[in-house]
Amino acid sequence: MKTPIALVLLTLALGAGSPAFAQDSKPKDPGVALAEKLIGAMGGRDAWSRVTFVHVEALHDDLDLPERFVNRIWNDFCEPRVRFWAGNDQFTSGRKIAAGVGMREAGPQSGTPLTAEQYESDRLWWEGNVYRTLHRMAKRDAGLTYRAATPSRLEVLKPDGSILNWFVLNQKGEPMLYGSGRDTSGTAFGPLAASGSVRYPKWGARADGSWRYEIRRFVAADTVPPGTFEAPPPAR
Repeated sequence: MKTPIALVLLTLALGAGSPAFAQDSKPKDPGVALAEKLIGAMGGRDAWSRVTFVHVEALHDDLDLPERFVNRIWNDFCEPRVRFWAGNDQFTSGRKIAAGVGMREAGPQSGTPLTAEQYESDRLWWEGNVYRTLHRMAKRDAGLTYRAATPSRLEVLKPDGSILNWFVLNQKGEPMLYGSGRDTSGTAFGPLAASGSVRYPKWGARADGSWRYEIRRFVAADTVPPGTFEAPPPAR
């Protein structure tokens, strides 16, 4: 026969274990489950939570241009601070947004400020950039929620319920198709490559075939390299 003390201890032990068991046994929200699957496929929560800056260099093809061109992007995840450069032997184009203003840095209009509409377009690009979204997801940003529109389609939602990004995932959680905001066509993503601990699609192509790119260089860092936004823009 158990003593009263033994019964109390047994009750406390069972009671202490019950909430954890109940939490573990509770089915996950389908949207959250897809989000975790995506983060896992892209290198994991720990890896992407540390990344606050990405530099990408890609080779682009565009139906409207006769020759391929190089596109480079430097992106600070912590604030709207992005530098863009594109060019080949026929043209160069460059611009930057930082501290609430934008400026053209290369091409015929070099040195002229962006209009408010142009700045906002680049800011919205920054807000919905796929790599920045992965970082926010990894950090468990309270401003994001998740919805499983289908068993393979993940929608990442803003606080107002509008779509920030959407992904179509394969069975391993890798993104096959991606879009931002009201973009309903999306960009198809290729197989994944790795840069350190994080993974990224090797290439992307617009679903309508209007353009495609292949990444040649991908740098992910936990801090913005000094001079990234202060130094003169690259000549080529």
